[in-house]
Amino acid sequence: MKSWIVLLCISFFSLSAPCKVDGATIYWLFFDAPGAVNLNANDHEAPGYLLEVHRLLVHRMPEYRHQVVEVPFLRILEQMKKQRGTCTLMILKNPERESFMEFGTPLLKGIPAGVIASRGNAKLIRYMTKTGVVDLDMLLKDKNINVGVITERYYGKKINESLVKIHGAQIIQKRRKNAAQELKSMMALGRLDVYLGFPFEVAFNSDFIFYPIKDNSELLHPSISCEKTAFGKAIIAKTEELRRKQGLDSEIEKIYTRYAPLGVQGRE
Repeated sequence: MKSWIVLLCISFFSLSAPCKVDGATIYWLFFDAPGAVNLNANDHEAPGYLLEVHRLLVHRMPEYRHQVVEVPFLRILEQMKKQRGTCTLMILKNPERESFMEFGTPLLKGIPAGVIASRGNAKLIRYMTKTGVVDLDMLLKDKNINVGVITERYYGKKINESLVKIHGAQIIQKRRKNAAQELKSMMALGRLDVYLGFPFEVAFNSDFIFYPIKDNSELLHPSISCEKTAFGKAIIAKTEELRRKQGLDSEIEKIYTRYAPLGVQGRE
C-alpha cells in the first residue's frame, strides 16, 4: 500500500470509543475502484483519476492536514453520519444522502455506466446496435450470458431497473472491496461474459473495452462531498472557491480525459 495512505486507529471506526477529530484535519474516505481509485497501485501504475483530483485539491489546501482512509463503500456513509471530519470524492448525490451530506458542484461531465467486456467477445455482436451501443435489455434475456455486477453500486435508473425487471441472464454479484478486479479476472478466465461498470475501469488496459448502453441517457456526476456539519460546509465552500479562482475545473477535465476511452469522452 502506498505510504501516503494513512490508516487511522481502530477507535475512529468504533461505536463505543469515538476519537476526537482535530478541526484542522480532513479525513478523506476512499474505497478501491480501479481506474478511479487505485489505492494499492505500484509506483509505475496510474493512481486513478479521482485520486489525482484529490491530490490536486490537497496541494491547494495546505492550511488543513489531510489523511486518506480506505474503507468499504457502506462504511463511508456510516462515517458521514457520525460527523468526524470526513469528506470523499466517491459518493454520488441523491436526496437521501443530501440529508446528512454536503455536496459540491459536479467535478466534470457526467460519467455513463455501461458494459465492459473482453476485446473480441463474440457473444456481444448480436446485442450491438448499428451505432455501436449494447442493447442491455436483450442481453439480459439471454440465458447463456453471465453478467457481473457490484452489489452496492448505483448504475443509473435505466440499468438498475433492467437488472430487476429482466430475467434470463445469470447475474453474478460481488461486494468485496476488490470486486471490480475480481470480475475482470473472471472474464479473463472465461467464467464471466461481461460486467457492468464505468469507462475509467478500462483505462490503460488493452484487454478490455467499454460499450455504452442503449437508451441509457442518465449521467452520473462525481462531486466532492463532506459530512453535513459546519466543518463539512466550510470544506465544500473552500473547494468551490479554489475551483472558481484557480481554474481547477480545466485541470480536472484534463485528468479525466487521460483515463476515459476516446470513444466515450464527451458522450451525452
